[in-house]
Amino acid sequence: MSAASALRPPARRTGLWIVGILLCCAVFIAVYEYFVRSDSGQWVEYAMLDAAANRVDSLSARGFDLWWLSPVIIALPAVFFLVIVLTRQRFLAALIALGAVLGANISTQVLKAWLDRPDLGNGVPYWTGNSLPSGHTTLAASMAVAVFLVSSPRRRPFISVLAAFYAGLIGAYTFTETWHRPADVIAAYLVVAIWAMVGGWLIMRTGPEWNTVVADYEPETAPLAGLAWFLGVSITVVAMLSFLLSGGWSGIALAGEEPSLWHWFAGLLVSLGPGFLMAAAGINLFGAETGRRQRGAPVPSPKGETVHYPIPPQFNELYQV
Repeated sequence: MSAASALRPPARRTGLWIVGILLCCAVFIAVYEYFVRSDSGQWVEYAMLDAAANRVDSLSARGFDLWWLSPVIIALPAVFFLVIVLTRQRFLAALIALGAVLGANISTQVLKAWLDRPDLGNGVPYWTGNSLPSGHTTLAASMAVAVFLVSSPRRRPFISVLAAFYAGLIGAYTFTETWHRPADVIAAYLVVAIWAMVGGWLIMRTGPEWNTVVADYEPETAPLAGLAWFLGVSITVVAMLSFLLSGGWSGIALAGEEPSLWHWFAGLLVSLGPGFLMAAAGINLFGAETGRRQRGAPVPSPKGETVHYPIPPQFNELYQV
């Protein structure tokens, strides 16, 4: 086998990345249309939010002033981001990752102002203004994703799981404090996922040398991807079961009169599970699109390999310098 035939450049299947972005856009639209613009969706969210407001004491209600939450959300992953960038000298990747962070957070604020939450007159208390997507969750998830993007292919699966935990905790906290509904949190994950794919494709294409691994020494993505899939599916299924334990649709209809602790538990888990599902998909996508090369072979170029055509002997003198 020749060296050329053994090479596989990173991010070589651009169509796969486009499909992933379009899929996230479609899920975002579905989340918005159901939870924000439909009767049943508004009731499901109201049941969860009302339970959080009436059945669980928030930290702020207990006297904890969390004015420092946003600075901590930024500072904690920023330290790891700077350490990786400065020690590995991945400055171009850092600029792209920061662009993805800005893109995600600006998109969230634009969507929050552009989208509306209609008053359907269905008995659900109406709050003027739209809260989807969650700004705090977008900030936490995008900062964690920035660390993921500048990390080596071997470290990305582990950081992806940590990012899901980190963003999930912030998302669950915003729900418990009744700042946001679970759909706001899920929408934030999707916005960040879109920008993570845009930034990831650019980083892989502009930095093939450190986004390519030796074929017989590939990073093991399966264990951590399996863990993320297991957590994501399990948490989401338990969230659905919590609705059944609260009385199903009958329990949701009585949410305003008898808020159930099961509804709060469902909202908490719905704010966590989808984050792990997206982390698992990210591990699989980035692992599959990492470049491969044979040991000792040159790093492949995403633009393809230069083709050298043989020169006929009778024309050699024309090409001599």
